[in-house]
Amino acid sequence: MNKLKVILIAVLLTAISCQTPPVSTPQPKASMALATHTAVTSKIPADPAVEKIIKPYRDQLRKEMTTVIGKSEVDMVRGNPESLLGDFVADVILDTARRFGHVDFAITNNGGLRAPVYKGNITVGNMFELMPFGNRIVIAKFTGEQVEALITEIVKKHGTPVSGVTIVSTAGIVNATVGQEKFDPGKTYTIATIDYLMKGGGELNSMWTGTIIKDTHVLLREALIAYVKKHRVLHPQIEGRIIIQ
Repeated sequence: MNKLKVILIAVLLTAISCQTPPVSTPQPKASMALATHTAVTSKIPADPAVEKIIKPYRDQLRKEMTTVIGKSEVDMVRGNPESLLGDFVADVILDTARRFGHVDFAITNNGGLRAPVYKGNITVGNMFELMPFGNRIVIAKFTGEQVEALITEIVKKHGTPVSGVTIVSTAGIVNATVGQEKFDPGKTYTIATIDYLMKGGGELNSMWTGTIIKDTHVLLREALIAYVKKHRVLHPQIEGRIIIQ
């Protein structure tokens, strides 16, 4: 046994002594790099080679963006509980969606309206400024209970752009009219809106409860442009679509 132990110890010592010693990796040394700060301003002359490449595209884009497609007789800005800008956009959503089937009313959000439309000529660029996002118009189905929760939420948030529905809240008592009929919690309603609001976007959580039944694949921005081209002159008025007293 003692002889076996001696042999095992000898083998272990031999194995340890044969191990390759760890390689020491040299650490990189920090060095100082000098840099010059150059402010990018309009005073820097354009690079002729780059300018030659981008000029045709810039000229084409400028021509398209400055194309006049209609005009507005009033300033349209967003606001609560109702605004001229919100009415305009909601009307476009409803008008566009109804070409794809029955729709009771339309809803969108103020957060997506990124620029006002002022009195005077309306250009393609104005519509891109108003709606810079690629939001699509969709049609969704809601139960009466879901719509009731949505109306309650709209009142709590002091309004949102709508078309085809009237909401009046007086001393906490809410009455809604869809088209020409009083809101019926026992009915199912079809609402036109944007895909962003149906897929977890915005602040109207009740919108997330509905079911999309039709994606029109129409960008809201393109619908706005088409609407202005068709009607040429816009003269919206506050209609009392949402009244909160």
